[in-house]
Amino acid sequence: MKKRKRKQVGRSVRRGPGRRKVHADDDAVDEESRREKILRGRDNVDVVPDQASRSEVEGDVRSGQVVSIRGREAFVQPESGGEPVLTILRKSTRGPRTPASPVVVGDRVRYLSDDEEPFVLTEVEARRTRLVRGRRGGEEHVICANVDLGVIVASAVEPPFKPRLVDRYLISIQQGDLEPVLVLNKIDGIGPGEADRLLAPYRHLDFPCLPVSAVTGEGIEALVEVLRDRTAVFSGQSGVGKSSILNRLAPELKIHTQEVYGRVGKGRHTTSASTLYRFPFGGAVVDTPGVRSFSLHAPTAAALREFFPEIARAAESCRFSDCRHRGDEGCAVPAAVAVGEILPDRLESYLVLMDEIRAG
Repeated sequence: MKKRKRKQVGRSVRRGPGRRKVHADDDAVDEESRREKILRGRDNVDVVPDQASRSEVEGDVRSGQVVSIRGREAFVQPESGGEPVLTILRKSTRGPRTPASPVVVGDRVRYLSDDEEPFVLTEVEARRTRLVRGRRGGEEHVICANVDLGVIVASAVEPPFKPRLVDRYLISIQQGDLEPVLVLNKIDGIGPGEADRLLAPYRHLDFPCLPVSAVTGEGIEALVEVLRDRTAVFSGQSGVGKSSILNRLAPELKIHTQEVYGRVGKGRHTTSASTLYRFPFGGAVVDTPGVRSFSLHAPTAAALREFFPEIARAAESCRFSDCRHRGDEGCAVPAAVAVGEILPDRLESYLVLMDEIRAG
């Protein structure tokens, strides 16, 4: 049996009558010099990272923001302007390693511009902020990224206001480093003072709580001032009127809407995929599909206490540090509820979520 010759680290290069060994270090120097020569004077000199492939080094790498997703295809708004371009996600695409959300609306990306679409998506940049929900098995699902405001749209009627769902959104929004905004839509269908009653548990939490009507336009101007020159994500239960509000804010968008159906009071999913739109008054919005439930991703008891500060303050006076606030001996929470320092709906949300955390 013939023995294999060991592969040499370097390669020999003929130089006149003799031979010289060229090692891998020399190859690295030659490659770096070649890269600098290619990039010198090119527009993409600052956007091609050190670990770029040869195609990126030699090609035209551009930057942009994802405005819509379709499977492994992403529509990207070029940073330089113009119409969105179609790009495709490859296994070689660098970026966040989240199996359920390798690229999401709002992501800042780089792509290799070629002769024709679809272009190759080469890199997904680190996400500044993100809105996340949980999936079965503990998997993380990123809904969108790089937005400033998390706008929770709730409905006063059809479907009814759901404080538990609002609280879940609030926690996820703050976990993702977004600023929360609560919008109560359909106030044209309720009596005087009812909007204030529904929003009362949240007004002391130091974020905007806005009653609006997509039908009459009431409260829309106040919402415009909150959204102006910011990037927001609109989230909420199906049928609360997210698309109707967006059509009020920017009629030229002409987003499709549907009525709440049946006597069950559940909304239809009029938005089938998250999409980023630009506002005429400055800023942008990500419109997300409506949900019927919203699971938190990996919440902790410590984080939950942070998002219910009024309960945490009262708990400092509890007799035992591990008080569960369910009629425990020496619990100070019932007294805080009795004097209005803690609202019953907020306490119920806290207890339900804490039970979920303890149950895993």
